[in-house]
Amino acid sequence: MTELGQRLKSARNDKDLSLDEIQSITKIQKRYLLAIEEGNYELLPGNFYTRAFIKNYAEAVGLHGEELLEEYASEIPKTNSDVPENLPPRRTRPTVPSKPNRWSSVFPSVLVILLIIGVACIIWFVVQGKDATTSKDSTSNQAEEQVSSDENSGNAPASDEVSDKPKDDSSKEEDKENSASSDEEKEPEETKEPEEKPAPKMEIKKTKGNASNSTYEITNAEKFEITVETKGSSWVGLTGGNNKKYIYESLKKDKKVTHDLTKEASASLRIGSSPNITVLVNGEKIDIPNEPVVQNVTFNYKKAE
Repeated sequence: MTELGQRLKSARNDKDLSLDEIQSITKIQKRYLLAIEEGNYELLPGNFYTRAFIKNYAEAVGLHGEELLEEYASEIPKTNSDVPENLPPRRTRPTVPSKPNRWSSVFPSVLVILLIIGVACIIWFVVQGKDATTSKDSTSNQAEEQVSSDENSGNAPASDEVSDKPKDDSSKEEDKENSASSDEEKEPEETKEPEEKPAPKMEIKKTKGNASNSTYEITNAEKFEITVETKGSSWVGLTGGNNKKYIYESLKKDKKVTHDLTKEASASLRIGSSPNITVLVNGEKIDIPNEPVVQNVTFNYKKAE
């Protein structure tokens, strides 16, 4: 057994995983996994797949695959650009003629019906508008005829009655006194201070992601703090800008690590065994998938203005 094989087997035993379980996680046949542990690389389908199988095996047991390949580069066969020739040829799937879309035949009829309904609605609104205008004009004409008949019948008020009588001097003095007293009673209105708007609530939103890669955006937050809690052992890598490493190690069970990344605009988190890890941002738990076990998470932080 090689040193690399011994290290992989020890990591697998630490996680209490069998080769059958590793096969289920990585989809690599058990006989290839056993060959990697024993260093029998000639049993693998080729150098290209040898390196790929070792990397997947390492990440499944919580080790960093790329670093492991570099560390044991002299022991692992060099990869070639060519894919092994003994792979079976890919079968081309027969082209299935597409069925005619039922909606495409119905759509023209529906469009015509909608067009007819629209034209009918426009005509109805035009007719209603003309009726309302005609009714308004007839009402106005009736009112004018009534006024004209009143004037002709002598019901209009006489010019002497219409003219206002001049006010007495005493009444003018009373009006001035009442106006002055009302001005004194008025008090200046209190100026209301503008109400302060509440600060926007912090929001953590998942912007994109697939089976093993997720991206989250943190907005309206005064700080950017990441906490990693372990329920079991797992390799964890937390890096910021300029590849600054905050966490870059295998964490044991029941460990809690917190880092303040408020000065960072973004951060990257790589987890070797996601079922054993809980991640919190500013105290709020992030939902990270458990399958596959190796997960990559990116955080983009926008500080509150």
